[in-house]
Amino acid sequence: MDSNLMQFIDAERYPTVFTTDELVGQADLPFERRRYRKGEIIFGAEERHPFTYHVAAGIVRLYLSSAEGAVKTLFYHAVGTQFAFQGFKRDRMTCSTAEAVTDCELLAIDYADLIDFCDEHTEFYMAYIEYLFSITNSQTGEIANLSFKTGVQRVAQLLYALASDGETTVPYSIDELAAIIGTHRNTVSNALSHLRKLGLVEKSARPVRVRDAEGLRVFAEEARAGLSLK
Repeated sequence: MDSNLMQFIDAERYPTVFTTDELVGQADLPFERRRYRKGEIIFGAEERHPFTYHVAAGIVRLYLSSAEGAVKTLFYHAVGTQFAFQGFKRDRMTCSTAEAVTDCELLAIDYADLIDFCDEHTEFYMAYIEYLFSITNSQTGEIANLSFKTGVQRVAQLLYALASDGETTVPYSIDELAAIIGTHRNTVSNALSHLRKLGLVEKSARPVRVRDAEGLRVFAEEARAGLSLK
Protein backbone atom coordinates (compact mmCIF):
# COMPACT_ATOMS: atom_id res chain seq x y z
CA MET A 1 0.00 0.00 0.00
CA ASP A 2 1.48 3.33 -1.08
CA SER A 3 2.09 5.82 1.75
CA ASN A 4 0.31 8.53 -0.23
CA LEU A 5 -2.82 6.38 -0.38
CA MET A 6 -2.74 6.25 3.39
CA GLN A 7 -2.64 10.06 3.43
CA PHE A 8 -5.55 10.18 1.00
CA ILE A 9 -7.73 7.91 3.10
CA ASP A 10 -6.61 9.17 6.51
CA ALA A 11 -6.39 12.86 5.61
CA GLU A 12 -5.72 13.90 9.22
CA ARG A 13 -3.37 12.57 11.84
CA TYR A 14 -5.27 11.11 14.77
CA PRO A 15 -4.26 11.39 18.42
CA THR A 16 -2.85 8.04 19.46
CA VAL A 17 -4.30 6.04 22.33
CA PHE A 18 -1.17 3.90 22.70
CA THR A 19 2.04 3.55 20.81
CA THR A 20 2.99 -0.09 20.34
CA ASP A 21 5.76 0.23 22.93
CA GLU A 22 3.37 1.83 25.44
CA LEU A 23 0.81 -0.93 25.00
CA VAL A 24 3.41 -3.69 25.32
CA GLY A 25 4.71 -1.96 28.44
CA GLN A 26 1.32 -1.95 30.21
CA ALA A 27 1.64 -4.77 32.70
CA ASP A 28 -2.04 -4.62 33.71
CA LEU A 29 -3.59 -4.66 30.24
CA PRO A 30 -3.39 -8.19 28.77
CA PHE A 31 -3.39 -8.71 25.01
CA GLU A 32 -2.89 -11.53 22.55
CA ARG A 33 -0.55 -11.31 19.56
CA ARG A 34 -2.29 -12.44 16.37
CA ARG A 35 -0.90 -12.76 12.88
CA TYR A 36 -3.01 -12.54 9.71
CA ARG A 37 -2.00 -13.25 6.14
CA LYS A 38 -2.66 -10.83 3.32
CA GLY A 39 -6.35 -11.05 2.30
CA GLU A 40 -7.46 -12.77 5.50
CA ILE A 41 -10.67 -11.50 7.12
CA ILE A 42 -10.22 -10.45 10.76
CA PHE A 43 -13.93 -10.06 11.40
CA GLY A 44 -17.06 -9.59 9.31
CA ALA A 45 -19.86 -7.04 9.41
CA GLU A 46 -22.74 -7.62 11.82
CA GLU A 47 -20.67 -9.97 13.92
CA ARG A 48 -20.63 -9.97 17.73
CA HIS A 49 -16.93 -9.50 18.33
CA PRO A 50 -15.26 -9.06 21.75
CA PHE A 51 -11.90 -7.57 20.73
CA THR A 52 -10.33 -4.25 19.80
CA TYR A 53 -7.05 -4.32 17.89
CA HIS A 54 -3.79 -2.39 17.86
CA VAL A 55 -1.79 -2.64 14.63
CA ALA A 56 1.80 -3.65 15.45
CA ALA A 57 2.77 -4.40 11.82
CA GLY A 58 1.07 -4.23 8.43
CA ILE A 59 -2.08 -2.51 7.16
CA VAL A 60 -5.75 -3.31 7.79
CA ARG A 61 -8.69 -2.16 5.65
CA LEU A 62 -12.21 -1.57 6.98
CA TYR A 63 -14.97 -1.63 4.38
CA LEU A 64 -18.73 -1.87 3.90
CA SER A 65 -20.54 -4.07 1.37
CA SER A 66 -24.01 -3.35 -0.02
CA ALA A 67 -26.64 -5.98 -0.80
CA GLU A 68 -25.91 -5.34 -4.49
CA GLY A 69 -22.23 -6.16 -4.03
CA ALA A 70 -20.81 -2.62 -4.06
CA VAL A 71 -17.87 -2.08 -1.70
CA LYS A 72 -16.91 1.15 0.09
CA THR A 73 -13.56 1.42 1.84
CA LEU A 74 -13.85 3.31 5.13
CA PHE A 75 -10.29 3.36 6.46
CA TYR A 76 -6.83 1.93 6.12
CA HIS A 77 -5.25 1.43 9.55
CA ALA A 78 -1.47 1.41 9.73
CA VAL A 79 1.08 0.69 12.45
CA GLY A 80 0.31 2.35 15.78
CA THR A 81 -3.43 2.77 15.23
CA GLN A 82 -6.41 0.96 16.75
CA PHE A 83 -9.63 -0.27 15.21
CA ALA A 84 -12.79 -2.18 16.18
CA PHE A 85 -14.64 -0.14 18.80
CA GLN A 86 -17.87 -2.14 18.87
CA GLY A 87 -17.04 -3.19 22.43
CA PHE A 88 -18.15 0.23 23.61
CA LYS A 89 -21.68 -0.68 22.45
CA ARG A 90 -23.99 -2.90 24.46
CA ASP A 91 -24.44 -5.52 21.73
CA ARG A 92 -20.78 -5.46 20.55
CA MET A 93 -21.93 -5.89 16.94
CA THR A 94 -19.50 -4.84 14.23
CA CYS A 95 -20.60 -2.51 11.41
CA SER A 96 -17.85 -3.15 8.87
CA THR A 97 -15.54 -5.92 7.66
CA ALA A 98 -11.84 -5.87 8.58
CA GLU A 99 -9.34 -7.34 6.11
CA ALA A 100 -5.55 -7.68 6.22
CA VAL A 101 -4.21 -5.71 3.24
CA THR A 102 -0.71 -7.00 3.95
CA ASP A 103 0.62 -9.65 6.31
CA CYS A 104 -0.23 -8.19 9.74
CA GLU A 105 0.61 -8.55 13.39
CA LEU A 106 -2.21 -7.32 15.63
CA LEU A 107 -2.45 -7.00 19.38
CA ALA A 108 -5.97 -8.17 20.32
CA ILE A 109 -7.43 -6.72 23.54
CA ASP A 110 -10.55 -8.22 25.08
CA TYR A 111 -13.04 -5.47 25.88
CA ALA A 112 -13.65 -6.78 29.39
CA ASP A 113 -9.93 -6.27 30.09
CA LEU A 114 -9.93 -2.88 28.35
CA ILE A 115 -12.85 -1.53 30.39
CA ASP A 116 -11.23 -2.75 33.62
CA PHE A 117 -7.99 -1.03 32.59
CA CYS A 118 -9.72 2.26 31.73
CA ASP A 119 -11.62 2.17 35.04
CA GLU A 120 -8.24 2.08 36.79
CA HIS A 121 -6.61 4.61 34.41
CA THR A 122 -9.41 7.05 33.59
CA GLU A 123 -7.20 9.25 31.36
CA PHE A 124 -7.50 6.53 28.71
CA TYR A 125 -11.26 7.06 28.48
CA MET A 126 -10.53 10.62 27.30
CA ALA A 127 -7.86 9.32 24.92
CA TYR A 128 -10.42 6.99 23.31
CA ILE A 129 -13.01 9.77 23.10
CA GLU A 130 -10.52 12.05 21.31
CA TYR A 131 -9.49 9.26 18.95
CA LEU A 132 -13.07 8.32 18.07
CA PHE A 133 -14.08 11.97 17.69
CA SER A 134 -11.25 12.53 15.21
CA ILE A 135 -12.34 9.53 13.16
CA THR A 136 -15.96 10.73 13.22
CA ASN A 137 -14.88 14.17 11.97
CA SER A 138 -12.92 12.57 9.15
CA GLN A 139 -15.85 10.40 8.13
CA THR A 140 -18.12 13.45 8.13
CA GLY A 141 -15.69 15.12 5.74
CA GLU A 142 -15.74 12.03 3.53
CA ILE A 143 -19.56 12.14 3.42
CA ALA A 144 -19.31 15.79 2.35
CA ASN A 145 -16.85 14.79 -0.37
CA LEU A 146 -19.29 12.19 -1.65
CA SER A 147 -22.06 14.79 -1.68
CA PHE A 148 -20.25 17.72 -3.25
CA LYS A 149 -17.49 16.32 -5.43
CA THR A 150 -18.04 14.92 -8.87
CA GLY A 151 -16.75 11.48 -9.72
CA VAL A 152 -14.08 12.85 -12.04
CA GLN A 153 -12.86 15.27 -9.37
CA ARG A 154 -12.56 12.50 -6.78
CA VAL A 155 -10.69 10.27 -9.23
CA ALA A 156 -8.35 13.14 -10.11
CA GLN A 157 -7.65 13.79 -6.43
CA LEU A 158 -6.92 10.12 -5.79
CA LEU A 159 -4.61 9.80 -8.80
CA TYR A 160 -2.73 12.91 -7.71
CA ALA A 161 -2.28 11.42 -4.22
CA LEU A 162 -0.92 8.21 -5.72
CA ALA A 163 1.47 10.05 -8.04
CA SER A 164 2.60 12.90 -5.81
CA ASP A 165 6.05 11.42 -5.06
CA GLY A 166 6.90 10.77 -8.71
CA GLU A 167 5.29 7.34 -9.18
CA THR A 168 3.37 7.42 -12.47
CA THR A 169 1.98 3.89 -12.66
CA VAL A 170 -1.14 3.35 -10.54
CA PRO A 171 -0.92 -0.12 -8.90
CA TYR A 172 -4.70 -0.57 -8.55
CA SER A 173 -7.43 -1.86 -10.83
CA ILE A 174 -10.50 0.17 -11.75
CA ASP A 175 -12.54 -1.90 -9.29
CA GLU A 176 -10.04 -1.15 -6.51
CA LEU A 177 -10.05 2.57 -7.33
CA ALA A 178 -13.84 2.53 -7.23
CA ALA A 179 -13.80 0.84 -3.82
CA ILE A 180 -11.38 3.42 -2.41
CA ILE A 181 -13.58 6.40 -3.30
CA GLY A 182 -16.88 4.59 -2.83
CA THR A 183 -18.32 4.63 -6.32
CA HIS A 184 -19.05 2.26 -9.22
CA ARG A 185 -16.41 1.17 -11.73
CA ASN A 186 -18.33 2.91 -14.55
CA THR A 187 -17.84 6.24 -12.77
CA VAL A 188 -14.09 5.60 -12.57
CA SER A 189 -13.91 4.47 -16.21
CA ASN A 190 -15.76 7.57 -17.40
CA ALA A 191 -13.56 9.81 -15.24
CA LEU A 192 -10.38 8.24 -16.63
CA SER A 193 -11.67 8.74 -20.16
CA HIS A 194 -12.24 12.43 -19.43
CA LEU A 195 -8.81 12.83 -17.83
CA ARG A 196 -7.19 11.17 -20.86
CA LYS A 197 -8.85 13.71 -23.14
CA LEU A 198 -7.35 16.48 -21.00
CA GLY A 199 -3.89 14.91 -21.31
CA LEU A 200 -3.60 14.25 -17.57
CA VAL A 201 -3.56 10.44 -17.89
CA GLU A 202 -1.84 8.32 -20.55
CA LYS A 203 -3.97 7.11 -23.46
CA SER A 204 -3.43 3.41 -22.73
CA ALA A 205 -6.20 1.93 -20.57
CA ARG A 206 -4.08 -0.66 -18.69
CA PRO A 207 -2.32 -0.01 -16.47
CA VAL A 208 -3.41 3.50 -15.55
CA ARG A 209 -0.45 5.87 -15.86
CA VAL A 210 -0.41 9.48 -14.70
CA ARG A 211 0.96 11.87 -17.29
CA ASP A 212 0.60 15.18 -15.44
CA ALA A 213 0.33 14.94 -11.65
CA GLU A 214 0.38 18.71 -11.16
CA GLY A 215 -2.38 19.05 -13.75
CA LEU A 216 -4.49 16.59 -11.75
CA ARG A 217 -4.03 18.71 -8.62
CA VAL A 218 -5.04 21.89 -10.46
CA PHE A 219 -8.02 20.11 -12.04
CA ALA A 220 -9.29 18.92 -8.64
CA GLU A 221 -8.85 22.36 -7.07
CA GLU A 222 -10.58 24.14 -9.95
CA ALA A 223 -13.46 21.69 -9.78
CA ARG A 224 -13.78 22.32 -6.06
CA ALA A 225 -13.80 26.07 -6.68
CA GLY A 226 -16.54 25.64 -9.29
CA LEU A 227 -14.45 27.01 -12.17
CA SER A 228 -15.22 26.00 -15.74
CA LEU A 229 -13.20 23.06 -17.06
CA LYS A 230 -12.22 22.23 -20.60
